[in-house]
Amino acid sequence: MYHKAAALVFIIFIGFGRTYALDTPAETGTQSAKTKEEKSPQNELRIGIELFADGRYEEALPVFNALFMDSRAGDYRAEGSYWAAMTLLASGDPGAAEKTIDIFLGSFPGHERSQEMIYQKARAAFLAKDYERALRAFQAFITAYPSSQHEASALFWSAESLYFLGRLPDAEKLYKSMEERFPDSPRAEAAKYRLSLIKFKYREDELLTLLKWSHEESLRLIEEFQRREKAYEQALEVYQKRYGEAKRGVFETQATLEEQIDSLKMAMDDLAKRMHEKDARVSELEKLLEESRQTEISMEEKQALTQPGSMQTEKELLQIKARALDLMRFYIERLERDGGGKK
Repeated sequence: MYHKAAALVFIIFIGFGRTYALDTPAETGTQSAKTKEEKSPQNELRIGIELFADGRYEEALPVFNALFMDSRAGDYRAEGSYWAAMTLLASGDPGAAEKTIDIFLGSFPGHERSQEMIYQKARAAFLAKDYERALRAFQAFITAYPSSQHEASALFWSAESLYFLGRLPDAEKLYKSMEERFPDSPRAEAAKYRLSLIKFKYREDELLTLLKWSHEESLRLIEEFQRREKAYEQALEVYQKRYGEAKRGVFETQATLEEQIDSLKMAMDDLAKRMHEKDARVSELEKLLEESRQTEISMEEKQALTQPGSMQTEKELLQIKARALDLMRFYIERLERDGGGKK
């Protein structure tokens, strides 16, 4: 927009000059003078600027280059070089524009447009996305020309270079300085907008950091859960294994106990049977003893009735009694021994 406005101002200036020339009596009415005027450097510059203002850069560039190459153009050669650089910048070719600017600075040292050409060279580096070089060029321009009309723009583009380099705190400082020092500059509103973007960027970075932390914490919790789950599964497997072994041990112990119980039952049944047999033998012995006593009493009574003085009969009865008692003791002791051995 700046370049188009400058082009329009320059066209008006040239138009006034042309009107003044047409009103000169010496030039009026001659065809040769009109032809000469149409091919004059001043007229060529006007045509080129009009093409530039219309955005017809491909048509304007050859006009400016021809003007610069024309050795008879005088001071217009510098204007041709200047507008050629501006045309290349506007058409999106910052590399070629920077070369043209170097040619201008080398060909026209100390020219009144040299200061602006240095600024435009920094802009060419920025448009080429060489932000480090652009930053150095803008800072050098601000240092060299602190009171330049391009100072506000140079400060803004320095901040822009820092912004695109990702150095947001430094860019924020320059944007704030731009807003405070040049509040009426067309760049002030853009600087304010960039400051709001930087605030959003800070907030976005905080949210991303929080999200990253939350993600890492979630991963940590998942890993911890998986670790505990694995430990639980291992412990459960060991427990199940031990439980299985214990269960098998219980079954084996139960079987052994059942076998022992069965064996004890059989032993008790056998003992009961033997005790029954012993009781039967004891009853039989008691019966024999009772019979022996009855026999002894009968014999004594019979002896007393028939042969009260017969010693031989009494001796025989005593022997029979002794044998019966011995037999009874023998069976009792044997039954006791048999019973104790079975226990």
